Amino acid sequence: MNAALLILVVSCCVALAMSGILFIIARTYPKSVQGLDQWTLATLAMAASLGLFVARDLVPDAFSIVLANVLVLGGFMLMNAGTQAFCGVKAGARTGWRVLFVAVYAALFVWLTYVQPDIRLRVAAHSAFTLVVILDQLGLALKALPRTAGRTLLVLALAILAGVRIVRLGGLVLGIDHPTGPFDASMPNLFFVALPAVMLPLATISLIMLATEKLRRDLEFSSRYDDLTQCLNKKAAMQELHREIARARRFGSRLAVMLVDLDHFKAINDSRGHLEGDRVLVEFARTAKTLLREADLLTRFGGDEFLVVLPGTDQQQAARVAQRFHEAARDSAPVGWTVSIGIAEWHDADDTVADLLTRADNALYKSKALGRNQTQAG
Repeated sequence: MNAALLILVVSCCVALAMSGILFIIARTYPKSVQGLDQWTLATLAMAASLGLFVARDLVPDAFSIVLANVLVLGGFMLMNAGTQAFCGVKAGARTGWRVLFVAVYAALFVWLTYVQPDIRLRVAAHSAFTLVVILDQLGLALKALPRTAGRTLLVLALAILAGVRIVRLGGLVLGIDHPTGPFDASMPNLFFVALPAVMLPLATISLIMLATEKLRRDLEFSSRYDDLTQCLNKKAAMQELHREIARARRFGSRLAVMLVDLDHFKAINDSRGHLEGDRVLVEFARTAKTLLREADLLTRFGGDEFLVVLPGTDQQQAARVAQRFHEAARDSAPVGWTVSIGIAEWHDADDTVADLLTRADNALYKSKALGRNQTQAG
């Protein structure tokens, strides 16, 4: 079998396998991992195009030349669209331009296949149009994707795919490259067929890695953060509090905590419904975060109770933070809320997490007993 033909057959089989893997991932991964459907269709389009290239002598040119090349361009565009969805980047009002871009590309291939057959110009058009899409995705990957192994692999594959097209365009312009067909066994043609054939599976592997990395980050986030308020959950907060106490012991620094309870929250749920109650929790958490420093930790400790860990803070400073909470409550809308707060300061090396939280809880209970909407220290 011709070497170029063998490369195309193997690449088609690999692309089909990759599309199957991406399809399974798209069906099993949570919806928070966006872009998988587009990536699946992209690899399927690439596999179909390679299959049509292989069938050059068995099917009409409309399929083996025009449609095959349009599918390659469409595959790259779908890969780009999937990466945009994965990054949460809105496509914007560019649909019309994309349709025009593909229509011009298809018209060029119809013209250069039936009206003025010219394989050299077809190769140039293929290289130039796909280069535009590849460079667009490369820029997006560098700008929007997190710095992970998957991103590095994708950037490498896209950079090589772009480089191959630039080299080929240069060869065509300089008259060095003389393509005769996809099955040309010359060394330059084998290079231009083999390298993209390797890079496309590599790019697909990088997409699978990106999806897996995103799933891992989401799972890690879910294990540490409350879904509703996006605050730390109780388990993560206790880990952080132990860490902060260990730091305070080591460096002799200050540490204070606040237990914050939304006043009469059950009445809000009963009178306005649980959805409105959830909105109040979210609004409180959003407001509280604006009142705290980056080093401070806000935790949904349970129900309508929140824990605030204040590193490097003494009881008087914590009281000033609590006062900001009360002032912000006066501007709360559309459902007004107030808070009762209990403050406790870490004392010395013998002070434990349990003792610290117990003092804060007793102070919070005192705030409620004295009429709520106030702060007490324990």
